[in-house]
Amino acid sequence: MPQRRSSPAGALVTIVVWLAVALLPLLYGLSDARLAFGLTGEPGTATVESCVEHGSGEDAETECRGRFVPDDRGTAARTVGLPPESDEGESFRARLQPDGERARPADLKGRLSALILPALGLLLLVPMPLGLNYLLTDRRPGRILRYLSAGSAAVLGAVCLAGLVASNL
Repeated sequence: MPQRRSSPAGALVTIVVWLAVALLPLLYGLSDARLAFGLTGEPGTATVESCVEHGSGEDAETECRGRFVPDDRGTAARTVGLPPESDEGESFRARLQPDGERARPADLKGRLSALILPALGLLLLVPMPLGLNYLLTDRRPGRILRYLSAGSAAVLGAVCLAGLVASNL
């Protein structure tokens, strides 16, 4: 049975949807990753003072607040929002967002958890060359491309898993 080649319009719609699904987590997680890796924000130490759960069941949300003390002693300490996975009484290295409202952990745990969404977005992009090759040419991709895709997917999957484990410690 001969295989049917995709129409250019169908291939274009597939590519646009694929890119949208892959780029959304990548773009959404980029600001947290920039903070966690020290590319933006003010460095300091955060101490979690309270975590309050709002709602119940599936609609429950945890809101944590704490004290952020900047490394620059000339700047005053302030109360900021902290990640919901924080524990009361916990202190950690953090970076304050430029708007001054929230702080993000800048230690190993914070860096790994900040990489979850960008790694997921890249993981969704990895099979794109394979899919494009199939959609546009109806040929199987070469062995090297398959191995590179599998290796990249394994590394990015491991980063996602490490971030999930670290954020729940």
